[in-house]
Amino acid sequence: MNEPNGSNPNPGPGYHYPPPPNYPPYPNYHYPPPPPPPPGRGMIKVTGILLIIYGALGLASSASALSEPFPSIFGFFGMSYGAYIATTLFGLLVMACFLAFGIFGVSTAGNAAKAQVIINMGIIMCALTVIDLIATIVAADTTIVGRLFVAFAIFGAMLSLVLPILYIIGGSIRKNNLQP
Repeated sequence: MNEPNGSNPNPGPGYHYPPPPNYPPYPNYHYPPPPPPPPGRGMIKVTGILLIIYGALGLASSASALSEPFPSIFGFFGMSYGAYIATTLFGLLVMACFLAFGIFGVSTAGNAAKAQVIINMGIIMCALTVIDLIATIVAADTTIVGRLFVAFAIFGAMLSLVLPILYIIGGSIRKNNLQP
C-alpha cells in the first residue's frame, strides 16, 4: 500500500516519507504506541476465563449428577443418599460461584477500583472449596474405599484452590499498582 520505496505514486493524505526532522521514530508515523496494559489485568482476565470454563463444566457435572438416580458407586464409598444430595448441591453452589466470579473478573479486569472485590471473591472461593472438601470427608466412610475417595477429593480440592489463589494474586497486583 503506502510503501516507503516509492512504488505508490499517490500515498494519500497525511503520509510523509521520509518523516520530517525531529519526528518520533514510531513504526507507523501517525500514532504513538499504545500504553502498556495495567499490571494484574491479564492475570485476572486469564484466571477469570479459566474460572468460567471450570465453573460451567462443574455446573454441568453437578446437574447431571443430580438428574441421575442415586448411583451405587457412592453407596460403595459408604456415602448415604442424603449426604450424596447435600454434597452435590453444595458442589453446585460452589461451581455457580466460580462461574459468576469468573464472569465478574473478566468484565472488570481493567478496573482498579474493583481489585479489592476480586481479592474478596478469591477468598470466598477458597473458603467454599475447603468447606466442600470438609463436607466430602465427613460424608465418606472410613473403609479403605472411602479413604481412597477422600484422597481423590483432597487432590481435587488442591487443584480447585489453584485458580482462586491466582485470582487473589492478580487482584493484589492490580490493587497495589493502581493505574487507570
